[in-house]
Amino acid sequence: MSSKVALIGLGRMGSGIAANIMKRGMELVVWNRTATKMAPVVAMGAKAAGSAKEAAASAEIVVTSLMDDKSILDSLNGENGILAGLKAGGVHLCVATISPDFADELTRIHSEHGSYYVSGPVVGRPNAALTGELVSYLAGDPAAMDIAKEVAASYSKGVYVVGKNARAANTIKLCINYSVVSIIEIIGEVYALAEKSGTDPGIINEFYQSAFAHPALKGYGNKILNRDFRSEGGFALTGGRKDVTLMLDAAKQCGVALDIGSLILARMDAAIEEGLSDLDWSVFTEFIRGRGA
Repeated sequence: MSSKVALIGLGRMGSGIAANIMKRGMELVVWNRTATKMAPVVAMGAKAAGSAKEAAASAEIVVTSLMDDKSILDSLNGENGILAGLKAGGVHLCVATISPDFADELTRIHSEHGSYYVSGPVVGRPNAALTGELVSYLAGDPAAMDIAKEVAASYSKGVYVVGKNARAANTIKLCINYSVVSIIEIIGEVYALAEKSGTDPGIINEFYQSAFAHPALKGYGNKILNRDFRSEGGFALTGGRKDVTLMLDAAKQCGVALDIGSLILARMDAAIEEGLSDLDWSVFTEFIRGRGA
């Protein structure tokens, strides 16, 4: 199968995804609200569209790599939106971290339109998107799954179909992200205890480097130890706060208390108030160790 793909959203994650779609030999048309971000991808062989509608009209599947619910809805609706161009039977694959409830809404919107929706949230940082080493969790209409799997495989080292109900994939993504951000909190707490006890936290980090199998967790151990919160190739604090809010909301609906999440959200808010929004989301650990210490 050789698919015609449209990609909406060329931030750090979307640009890496675009590069890998083209490496698989798929035809790619792109659109981004900030037009200058299309130039590097067009230089690699993609076609630039003048609107989301134009991009969707030329594709069998539209991939959205956007920040949040509002940006996704804005790209869907209106006379120049995705729905205005997407043909009946077309597929919308969303790789962003969104709420399970919003996945239900997108399923409804596409059903009424005569198209298909698949949730395909990815696990991995933008540098993993560039190297094609993301992990994708897909859920949605089985009629759309073959083409969604083909496209997701182009930028993923693992693709897992987790159900027919789109919200299932988003629930799994929130569970994974909650695990990661909770471990980040624990790392920050342990380093603070070691430092304030006059002990070298680097010794604890050596344990983490052997105990954490996942490279991202090893990376956070080093990042927090060295207080290196540059966000190049990483995940900015504003995006992390959005994800933690989604985690807490989803848990509340199910009657589950994510107590560590509430604590993390408060620390993230403190970091944002100090102007640290563009740094890596793990910067909130500075408010465990003592800001500026």
